[in-house]
Amino acid sequence: MGLRNRGLLLFALFAARAVSAGEIRVSYPSEGDYLPSVKNTFIFGAVSPSTAPFFINGTRVPVHRNGGFIAYLPVSEGDFVFKCELMDKPAVVYSRRVKIRQSPPAVPASSLRLVIRSPLEDLALPPGDQVEVQAEGTPGRRAVFGIKGLVSDAPMTEIPEGSGRYFGSYRILDSDSAVDARLRVKFRTGFFAATARAVGKGRIGVQEKAAVVETSTDTVILRNGPGSGYMMFLPKGVKLLSDARAGRLRRIRLSASETGWVEDSKVALSTEAAFVPVNETGTIRVKKTGSGTSVSIAMPYSAAYTAEERENSLRLSLYYARQHTNWVIYDSSGTFVKQVRFAQTGENTVAVDLEFVPGFRLGGYEVSYASKAMTVDLKRMPSAPGTWPRPLSGVRVVVDAGHSPRQTPPYDGAIGPLGTLEYQVNLQLASKLRNELTSLGATVYMTRSGEETVPLLDRPRLAKEFKGDIFISLHNNAVADGEDPFLQPRGFSVYHYHRHSLELASAVHRSYLKNIPLPDEGLRFGDYAVTRMTYMPAILIENAYMILPEQEELLNNPAFQQKLAAAAAGGVLDFFKVPPPKKGKKR
Repeated sequence: MGLRNRGLLLFALFAARAVSAGEIRVSYPSEGDYLPSVKNTFIFGAVSPSTAPFFINGTRVPVHRNGGFIAYLPVSEGDFVFKCELMDKPAVVYSRRVKIRQSPPAVPASSLRLVIRSPLEDLALPPGDQVEVQAEGTPGRRAVFGIKGLVSDAPMTEIPEGSGRYFGSYRILDSDSAVDARLRVKFRTGFFAATARAVGKGRIGVQEKAAVVETSTDTVILRNGPGSGYMMFLPKGVKLLSDARAGRLRRIRLSASETGWVEDSKVALSTEAAFVPVNETGTIRVKKTGSGTSVSIAMPYSAAYTAEERENSLRLSLYYARQHTNWVIYDSSGTFVKQVRFAQTGENTVAVDLEFVPGFRLGGYEVSYASKAMTVDLKRMPSAPGTWPRPLSGVRVVVDAGHSPRQTPPYDGAIGPLGTLEYQVNLQLASKLRNELTSLGATVYMTRSGEETVPLLDRPRLAKEFKGDIFISLHNNAVADGEDPFLQPRGFSVYHYHRHSLELASAVHRSYLKNIPLPDEGLRFGDYAVTRMTYMPAILIENAYMILPEQEELLNNPAFQQKLAAAAAGGVLDFFKVPPPKKGKKR
């Protein structure tokens, strides 16, 4: 081994917290962690010396040359101990105690037991909605449920038969009325026979009319369902109709067939007793701008909306709106919008299609509301001069070092066997990418340049303030508790969300394929907050897996970090269609 390689290995050994001789250190899981109910899970950490035989619960565990290890082992429910043994002289023994969540115990056929599984939170539902009830108990019984003021002894069905899992539902009628009613479930038996009963924790009521609520902060997230994916991001002051509540969430009725869900803490009840402000679309104006085209739609109120990028157009769906546009005024100096089309697509929904001229490549857009008009700023795809030695002159790149400092569990981001923290490696990679892009002429802005904490939703906001042309978020990967880390090859992946980000993601992915000696996990769609920003092409890169000892070692190697930065920069050059430098000229 040469002096250079020996130095790199020493750096990898000491870049993270060192492991002393005759020592076992477990980086994950932490002492006392609660893990999901699984049959197998992983444990990783580091030992010294790395050459001594190492066992966990009697299974021999391979150890990487730097002492790092990861094992995927069987576990049992309840209190569980990983007994780690390093057969050094003398031997070292260390135990890591965790708790594996227990599944509901099987119910003996001879006993009676009944537990409500759903709903577990308060519910307020309008007429026409279904109250879905789930319970678990003794198999082979006849279960019924009741809700005071709504229904009594409604039958439940055991699915599958003999499983002890019971399901029932009740559709709320227009004539129903209930406030803070309790759900009660029982087994129906003969007059003198024993039974089992359960009472729900939450309370159920009928919401007879929709409430008018208003977004109380900026960047309020509407989701497709409770715990589901993002639907739209709304500014402060948008009025919405809420027709149901479930725990800490409100259901928003956007149209007869469309709903979204929002945290109750992000909206406030409006003083309006009824939803008076129904928007009407007025004159639409199309204007040429320095970066593309601006389209303004006259309307009296800020609207809830979704935007859908299509192959040669952008469609806006405006909710609580009516189409009343009589004029579309185009800019005679020429714009990237060939035609504006609009239609009433539902009782309170208007679709506005912005059709592009042939050859226009949308590079992002921004929707805002001011002076009684919604404005859509359409940006052309950014370009670069492509002239060496500074082919990216004039390009503004926002580089995001994923996650923020947190020194104690639960960490913000992944941790490696040697204790390497993801947020630290992400910053090292971001700094090297900044230097690489700056040397090519780009102006680079960092969302995080040190130990400061930057909240997730502030990162796209900063990118917008920086007026970036492209956005690159750098991360490193892990797997979920219980997942087998050895199930498939693990390596790099590149994510995008919007159609206008696909070209950038594809170019960077191609560059990683050519230059990074790790398994390819593919070009991917990713519903992440930082990739959903609409203002510019935005991607997220998972560079490697920190939990794998050999990849953690690579990530702590400055030469490999530089290789990753060069690959990302090479993808940016490809995205901007920069030709290679002429022979004899330095890149």
